[in-house]
Amino acid sequence: MTPQTALRRPAGAEGVVHIVLEHESLPEAVRNALRRQILNNELPAGARLVEASIAADLGVSRATVREAMRALASEGLVEISPRRQSVVTRMSAEDADDVCFARYVLEAGIAKSLTREEKTGLDEALEQALDRMDAAAQEGDLQALVEADVHFHGLIVNASGRRRAVELWSTVNGQIGALMRASIDRQHLALQGVRARHEPVREALRSGTTRQIEKAIYAHYVTDRDTVPAHVLTAADGVRA
Repeated sequence: MTPQTALRRPAGAEGVVHIVLEHESLPEAVRNALRRQILNNELPAGARLVEASIAADLGVSRATVREAMRALASEGLVEISPRRQSVVTRMSAEDADDVCFARYVLEAGIAKSLTREEKTGLDEALEQALDRMDAAAQEGDLQALVEADVHFHGLIVNASGRRRAVELWSTVNGQIGALMRASIDRQHLALQGVRARHEPVREALRSGTTRQIEKAIYAHYVTDRDTVPAHVLTAADGVRA
């Protein structure tokens, strides 16, 4: 796909698009179709998203496409100029730092407050989320990997049952796709390393102290965000052995 092309429907994908549209609103379906292509780098940074072409390709109105573009802009995946031209963008390093720090503060505070009862059953659910990450990484599907990541951290946040905390979390959670895409581009990270970066968080929640939980989440979002240290890979291999 060239930067001038709005959207190219893959061969044989027409039926898939219609199935999605049956279960989502039209703006959501268009947003998800474009998000997947952006996250999987089929629409690279700098690519122009031509409203009229997208509407024609997907058989929807330009108003529907416009609404989808606004949603993508709020996620940090698209920049809309004053002349209404939409361009695929990448999150800056400074914005990535801010998003990660906000996630760390919220998630660590919530995770440390979890009681033993609230942690019951959480480890099994986290393991299933990690398995989803593995499957997505093997397929090279960043969109599915983002969904698995959101699910993993959402399990921790929602386990607290704190409604206001969950609402705050949702305000910083919407840009995780832009964050992961930017990190991969900047550091050339392999998708296969994502699970290994999450294993220490799961292990700390399963058997660690409150301090160990905070340290694991701090490392995940701040000190080790764009790397997979050797000790993390070794620990993760031991868990899966």
